[in-house]
Amino acid sequence: MQELKAIVGQLAGYGELIVAGLAVIVGGMIAVLLLYRIASSIVKPGGKYARAMKVFFGAIYAMVLVVTILLAAQRIGLPVEGLAGPAILLVLVIAVIFFFIVPFLPRVPFIPGNMVQVKDVIGIVEAITAYQVVIRTFDGQTVFIPTAVVMASPIRNFSTVPQRRVELNVDIQPGDDVERARSLLLEIMAANEKVLAEPPPAVFVTGISGERASLFAFAWVENADWFSTRDALWRALRDAFAGEENVSLALPQLQVSTTKPPTNP
Repeated sequence: MQELKAIVGQLAGYGELIVAGLAVIVGGMIAVLLLYRIASSIVKPGGKYARAMKVFFGAIYAMVLVVTILLAAQRIGLPVEGLAGPAILLVLVIAVIFFFIVPFLPRVPFIPGNMVQVKDVIGIVEAITAYQVVIRTFDGQTVFIPTAVVMASPIRNFSTVPQRRVELNVDIQPGDDVERARSLLLEIMAANEKVLAEPPPAVFVTGISGERASLFAFAWVENADWFSTRDALWRALRDAFAGEENVSLALPQLQVSTTKPPTNP
């Protein structure tokens, strides 16, 4: 009990030092974040200087941590003379290594939580290791793919962009009113509240044959709304076309040709 009281008393004596250290760390973090945002408003963070900006401000924050640790160590009586220079030099060396070497190291172009497609597997990334990538598919399966296979395969990352395009390929009867079909598709997409106004929805005629007239319609939505919006648009399209007299969906057709066999003379 006496030992516990001694430890608590010793920690209480360092209370002011702990509060001051936390204040310096939090204040430094906020200052670095504000400076980074100011610099980002001048230099586009997605441009060619993005990596240099992140490394620079990361190094500044690391130096704030190093200085805070050295001051705290000196305050409690630890020998820190001559350590400031090597510590700052170490931070600079790590920053240089991070800037020049890390970008060239092989890595997968996604992080846990991203929705990706690797070959024919689509789902949410749950884990990434040096040996395998774990993907949870939308039907509840857990798929383990060797990391080497992932790196050698085409990868679609649906989470890297904020917006995604919903596409509708529609076939109507060749004799139907194509312009009415175009305007109807535009009305359906414009009426959906999740469809973005910019870029605007569009409809194009991609072909007309004796069997069908093909239209290609698309609209842009937020990435998270892609599945639900596509479902809503298809259902709205079905209902709208069902009530139209001059427009109807084309049905598969099968043509059978018969010829009379030649008769012998």
